[in-house]
Amino acid sequence: MNISKQRGQNHVRPYRLEDREACLTLFESNVPKYFASEERKDFISYLDDLKGPYFVMEDEKGAIVACGGYAVNKEDRTAAVLCWGMVRRDLHRCGLGQQLLAERLKRIAAEPQFSIVTIDTSQYSRGFFERFGFVAKRVCTDGFAPGLDLVEMQLDLPQLNL
Repeated sequence: MNISKQRGQNHVRPYRLEDREACLTLFESNVPKYFASEERKDFISYLDDLKGPYFVMEDEKGAIVACGGYAVNKEDRTAAVLCWGMVRRDLHRCGLGQQLLAERLKRIAAEPQFSIVTIDTSQYSRGFFERFGFVAKRVCTDGFAPGLDLVEMQLDLPQLNL
């Protein structure tokens, strides 16, 4: 699938420590539909000890409107795992998630060790990832929290057309 055509390009840059509060605000904007409030502590731990590249997206005024990263799967080093991707809730369906995903996938594809990309997401974001070729491998009802299913998804990198 070709995901290189984006609307309204914004600036994606590496996460810095001073972005922490803005990222937590993004998280809060997506509670309770996309994240359970009890996941906040896990997100804080992740930001405080990054396991791989993490990025923020700034709008034309420099405000952080999205964030997300990836890491190497500990059990399968040929797999990249998408980590903590989110867009400010009031900006969903504006193309920002697509732009952030394309940037992350482009960077993952540039690392020759990776042949697949995985993500654990919810039933509410499943359709977004399916549009880009991700396939659900397993669904765990209430896997994140009551009413928030865990959907394990996978994308084979060779099918990407970046």
